[in-house]
Amino acid sequence: MHSHVAAASGVDLLSLVLRVVLLTSTALVAGIGLLRSAVAASPRLAWAAGLVAAVTSAGSAAVLDINIGFAVVHAVLALAVPISLRWRAAATYLGFALALLLIAEAALQHSSFEFFLDTLFAAVAVVWFGIAAGEWRSGSGLRPGPVALTAALALAGAGTAQLLASGLLDRRLVESAHGLVLLALAVSALAVLVLTVVLRDVRQRYRFGAVGVLVAVVAWTALPGLPPPGDLPAPGVPRVVTAAGTSVLVSPHRPGRNLVHFPASAGLDVAVETAAGRVRAVPRPGSSGTWAEVDLPAGRSDLVVHRGDDEASVDVDAGELPALPDAVGPDGAECASAGLGIFVAEAPQVLDSCPSSGLSEEDGDALRKLVGYLASASVPTINVVGDESPRGRAATELVTAEAQQRGIAVRDDPDGALVVVSGWSRAAEALDEAKRGENYLYGVQLAPWLLHGPVVNQVAGVSLPLRFDPRDQRSLIYGMTLAARFGGEPPSLGGFHRWLAARGDGVTGPVSMYASAQVDVMQMSNHPHGSTAAGQWIPQGTIVAVSGPLGLGNG
Repeated sequence: MHSHVAAASGVDLLSLVLRVVLLTSTALVAGIGLLRSAVAASPRLAWAAGLVAAVTSAGSAAVLDINIGFAVVHAVLALAVPISLRWRAAATYLGFALALLLIAEAALQHSSFEFFLDTLFAAVAVVWFGIAAGEWRSGSGLRPGPVALTAALALAGAGTAQLLASGLLDRRLVESAHGLVLLALAVSALAVLVLTVVLRDVRQRYRFGAVGVLVAVVAWTALPGLPPPGDLPAPGVPRVVTAAGTSVLVSPHRPGRNLVHFPASAGLDVAVETAAGRVRAVPRPGSSGTWAEVDLPAGRSDLVVHRGDDEASVDVDAGELPALPDAVGPDGAECASAGLGIFVAEAPQVLDSCPSSGLSEEDGDALRKLVGYLASASVPTINVVGDESPRGRAATELVTAEAQQRGIAVRDDPDGALVVVSGWSRAAEALDEAKRGENYLYGVQLAPWLLHGPVVNQVAGVSLPLRFDPRDQRSLIYGMTLAARFGGEPPSLGGFHRWLAARGDGVTGPVSMYASAQVDVMQMSNHPHGSTAAGQWIPQGTIVAVSGPLGLGNG
């Protein structure tokens, strides 16, 4: 009921306070009831704890979105324990029921390991507070010494396990509220164990140990209400965070020149500030959102994101890695998009190369089949547009040689086709020029890596040789996941490849020709067309196969 309320939206102070007060007061009144046969506690203390637990439970039901049934049962049991103190058996049963409810509320929806730890914390709190709350009855059979040692060992083990399981054994432990509370939990739990071993007087063990148990229980109850710190920045791994209310990407996250990318949903009033000054984020041809070029020093540093009236600091660590020039040049946006594939895959790895650094065997084969497809359609000429990247030069040479071998002239001719094998930026410029000039009789053909909404939508329609269907399930899953986690960002082939590789998968199908068009058509079968839904490869358009698999005969 209460264990996940505070975590819903950052640190909700009201729900955090309610949770701490409710669970600590409940542990006390449950312990008094459960151990009534062995410990004579003050009825006033029981009533005070019961009233606090009941009022807090009712208050939680009034102001927070929680289960009313749980709240009512909790309040009733909290008041029933002090009422039943004159009947030891009844108080014991009611205290046990309240302790079980405490465990259920604290561990609701947790995994088996978390449930085990929550059970230990709750059980220790109930037993320790119950024994410390009064005088032990002679002849009750209670052995407070061994109970104290057992409880202290359980608490220390649970606190240590919680710390180790958090994965925060680094500077985040002292640089975040979540880490500090977790550290307080572990230290106080170990302190209780030390006091239990050192102090010979059993009453002093419970008296002084109760302070440590209280600190541990408060930390335990507060912990789910504090957002855990994000992963530490890793040099060379594209840095993706949320700052100033928007997603932010820093790529390639190495010393020297870097790109800071914001999705289109962030708007245009965005800037990045480093020690070198403030840089406004601006659009780039062929890509979505805005981009700022900044210089990062080696090692750890901070950059400040300004978005309207909001600003936030982003922790980065460029390390000592060598620069990755392709990641910030004309093809930097495509390289950054490949880095987003790493982010979406949740399998952090160093971005060690960019898509434009070379022509892959698969893409080269797709381009050969594209030329073969054009030859089978009797296209007389093609105009090849490349760029100066290693991939662009290799692709231009391959397409030119293949066209000449098949008897297709290579020149700019409106009676032929336009074949674009450059990166995103140059492709966007070439398509814009084509849109403003004469139409090519045999249309516009794009290299596979140019399957990116901001590029494709430069003109009304294009064709691409692809090894996968952008409308199939895994393609849409990637697109929708990326859009959800990075402000509506459109997918790209480079990011898709990285995401698939992290899942042990890849694009290995035969090459077919796909045609894209900016049209709105009725939905056919189960595939969305002409949709603006997040995750679509061609926003506000459609893409369909216009050929079967291309083989040696036609490509």
